[in-house]
Amino acid sequence: MPQGSYFPELLQVAGSLLLLLGVLFLALYLLKRFGPKAGLGVFGRGDLKLEGQLALGPRRSVVVVRYLNKHLVLGVTETSINLLTEMESGHDPERADFQDTLVRETGRGAPHT
Repeated sequence: MPQGSYFPELLQVAGSLLLLLGVLFLALYLLKRFGPKAGLGVFGRGDLKLEGQLALGPRRSVVVVRYLNKHLVLGVTETSINLLTEMESGHDPERADFQDTLVRETGRGAPHT
């Protein structure tokens, strides 16, 4: 057999691998972009939400995280995470019951019977 006879098969395998990697990266991008809206969080954070972040320097920041009905203010460095303060945040508007949502959206209370 001549030495160059494996080259077409090698190109086909390399092309297939590149196509497979492209599809995987596209799927990951779409999951990150549209997953949280569809309830398919990539990292499965559940009720934990990042509300805001302020960089204080290289690898140092203050982060506000919401967990259930609390806001946690955290100091984050490359070696540690410290709780700075904790605040009650009240009812989560995403989990509001139907009556609260109706009042908020229409500006009217419940109809009287």
